[in-house]
Amino acid sequence: MKQISFLINTSVNTLSHVKLLLRSLKENLAGKEHEILIFVDSDNEGTVDYLREQKKDFFDLKIITHRLNPCVGYSRNNNLLVELAKHDIVSYLQSDMVISPKYDLEVLSDLEEDCILSATRIEPPLHGTSYRTITKDFGTDPNEFKWDEFQSYSTTVKENRTLEYFFAPFTFYKKVWMDLGGYDTLFRRSREDSDLLQRFLQAGVKIKQTFRANVYHFTCVSSRGKNWFDSSSQEAQSRVKIQEIADSVELRRFIRKWGRFNHGEEVITRFDMDLVWRGGSIEELTKIEFYFPRVWLPTQEIKDQLLNIYKGENAFANQLLKFTHPDWENAKKFYNQTDYDNIFCVGEPGKFNIKIEVDMTRDEKGSLLKDANLLLDNLTFLSNITNSLEPGIYELGCAEFHVIHKVNLATSQIIVENPPFDHSLLAIQ
Repeated sequence: MKQISFLINTSVNTLSHVKLLLRSLKENLAGKEHEILIFVDSDNEGTVDYLREQKKDFFDLKIITHRLNPCVGYSRNNNLLVELAKHDIVSYLQSDMVISPKYDLEVLSDLEEDCILSATRIEPPLHGTSYRTITKDFGTDPNEFKWDEFQSYSTTVKENRTLEYFFAPFTFYKKVWMDLGGYDTLFRRSREDSDLLQRFLQAGVKIKQTFRANVYHFTCVSSRGKNWFDSSSQEAQSRVKIQEIADSVELRRFIRKWGRFNHGEEVITRFDMDLVWRGGSIEELTKIEFYFPRVWLPTQEIKDQLLNIYKGENAFANQLLKFTHPDWENAKKFYNQTDYDNIFCVGEPGKFNIKIEVDMTRDEKGSLLKDANLLLDNLTFLSNITNSLEPGIYELGCAEFHVIHKVNLATSQIIVENPPFDHSLLAIQ
């Protein structure tokens, strides 16, 4: 059997999930000489001490800790895990997952070299049903997990079929990940998977979900927190609301990078376009500006207003990750940041491929805002409308399109360059 490096990251309030995952790795892996790397990003339950005790039960279990306060974060610690993996094949598991029997054999049987392979999730009925997942309730609390029932059931639903889809858990050849740069550390709370998936699609990497291998997934523990589904818990629901705001920040970042959002439904064409803002309110401007690589503004005052609006966008991720202001000032050099100063320009573009001039004050009825919602907020405007336009000048509501060349910027986003990380901050046990 080929050896696999299993990659797991964990943080606060997840020790009971980690215990269950390790039990499944110990009992359900057919091979006993795989590498298991666990990145403990933060620890309030003695997780590191527990893992030290488990090392004797595994052939090659490594514990990774760090000295960056308070944590490294999901995108970066995943990248670090892949970098540190010693085997050519790596398999990522979230800490709130339980693998089914012979999981390693099953993923190896469907894995291809230029491919990223997702296993199928068995989940409790918290998100509704989907043809991509199997809905079956074996518990929402790892301490009350129905182990024997899961062991039996998970083998009966294995099928020799695949879909074209991507979500965790996933298995791949290390080179595939490293060639593209891994996760973009710009995304700190969500959308990092959708961004990586789009880059895989742009690069021609095969996307595959197998029903031969499956895991039980407690769902959203790492992003929304333990017991996020408990509507009676004020603490849990408060965290959920903050996460929703953080999600909205990440969605805007994704659209700013790709022009619109999808999760692998198709390869995105991202046209090189300049928005020239002729008039309207800041609120109206913020509804559409993030669809454009560059935004031209009439005054420095408007640019300063926009910069002021976005300067605090990391606050919600920082609150969830428990970064103080000094913590973030010390750590932010390790993460990609949006360069708003270069996105927002004062004046007019000297050269452009496509220019869209917008004057919200031209129509007293505000028809452009409705047009903007129809054309921009439906996330298909830039490819469906602009792709059909020949060179020339067109009007739509209060927008004027100047088309010279159609240049696709999406291919320039395939490989991400993250700031270098200081590996001296890491410790491996």
